[in-house]
Amino acid sequence: MFNYLVGSLTRIFTTLQEVDDRLILWGFISGFVLNAVLAAQMVYYWNAPTMPAARKNKASSILEQPVAGASSGLSPKTNKSSTRRRV
Repeated sequence: MFNYLVGSLTRIFTTLQEVDDRLILWGFISGFVLNAVLAAQMVYYWNAPTMPAARKNKASSILEQPVAGASSGLSPKTNKSSTRRRV
């Protein structure tokens, strides 16, 4: 990730030196800003503690429970795919 950040900064420098097109420059600047956001998130969450085991088990049991009224989208009476348009 940090190499991408350095690479996008290098593209900005090269564009300023070699190209007079401002649209290309703004594209590389926006890419640098987005890479900087990702790099900042990596630094911020680098040593973040993980979720405790008791809380992790509770969260996974909630996610595994079936939803009332959930359907697969297929009608049990026909063999037609649910992705076909019904006329």
